Amino acid sequence: MSNNEMLIFSAIVTSVEKKIIGRVANMTSRGRQNSIEILLYYVSIAGGGHHLEIGTLFGGSAIPIAILKKGAEHSGLVFCIDPLNGYYREKLGRNDVNDPHGGGEPITPETLFNNINLFGVGDRVCVIRANSTKCPLFGDIRFSTAYIDGNHWDGVPLKDWLYVKDLVTDFVIFDNCDEGHPDVMHACKVAIDDPEWECVYNEKITCVLERRG
Repeated sequence: MSNNEMLIFSAIVTSVEKKIIGRVANMTSRGRQNSIEILLYYVSIAGGGHHLEIGTLFGGSAIPIAILKKGAEHSGLVFCIDPLNGYYREKLGRNDVNDPHGGGEPITPETLFNNINLFGVGDRVCVIRANSTKCPLFGDIRFSTAYIDGNHWDGVPLKDWLYVKDLVTDFVIFDNCDEGHPDVMHACKVAIDDPEWECVYNEKITCVLERRG
């Protein structure tokens, strides 16, 4: 990634961070991480085509991708799969839908659509309110890129990989591939061992697979 590209991607993410209702998930207690910039880089390499995102929260990654696509005049929609019923509500046994991190905004369709409208990308984002493992197949729709950042436990990352890998033509990007998320690391290992895919980036918390050929 060139310095100019990094500046462009960073500027997009920073603009979203400043205005978004809620938070961008690359803002952590350890400080700002550049995982969204890396995601934008591989989406830009893929060029046109649809993007599939598993795990959306407030739209902190989907919205930058939509902004990038519009600015670059690339074709394709951003499809988002998320139950939008709180922060890992079932996993953590929470009774409310508010995000326990940051400002505590509600993780609901209303908040997400408010953000989508705030950034003027409603024509580029398609929201599917569902758990990824229960989401219907997309028929003939294919995606140039996919971002796996949903449930990090209970074998779900591997299920997400198996779900998206045959739908994607270029890149699959994993978030949170680190020792704190062994199920994500296991899914990445399976993906790296897949003969149809090649690992082209694996640093810190981000792992990127490119379809061979």
